[in-house]
Amino acid sequence: MKVREAQSRDIAAWAAMRARLWPDADAAELADELPSMLTDTTLWNFILTSTGDRAVGFAEVQLRTMFDGCVVAPYPHIEGLWVDAELWRMGGARALLAAIEERARRRGHDRIGSDVELDNETSQAWHEKCGFNEEVRTILYSKPLRAR
Repeated sequence: MKVREAQSRDIAAWAAMRARLWPDADAAELADELPSMLTDTTLWNFILTSTGDRAVGFAEVQLRTMFDGCVVAPYPHIEGLWVDAELWRMGGARALLAAIEERARRRGHDRIGSDVELDNETSQAWHEKCGFNEEVRTILYSKPLRAR
């Protein structure tokens, strides 16, 4: 398996993988975002490939300037990382993480961030195994405002 930059030729496969990672999101919206994501300089988009350059995973990283409501220097934050379940435990996710870490180091960052859902114990265990430290557990709320 190899990791490379996402390209326009990856959009169909990338969109399908995003829909599998975020099944509750609108698949068309997930696909529609991709062309602009390829040109956004605050995003790093990686594709994991197998034999024949077939896309089998991806990682999306955004340079964030907020951490838990605090303004901070831009830092790389993993927004999404997915590998085909058939390839779990074969090093694909770690290869994507290594690519993210390498780019972060080259650009002068001393850390990367990530988050997981509170009930996703598999992802929590993976993050801990990869050297991430838990920072905070948060539940986000929103309240829709009714027109008066």
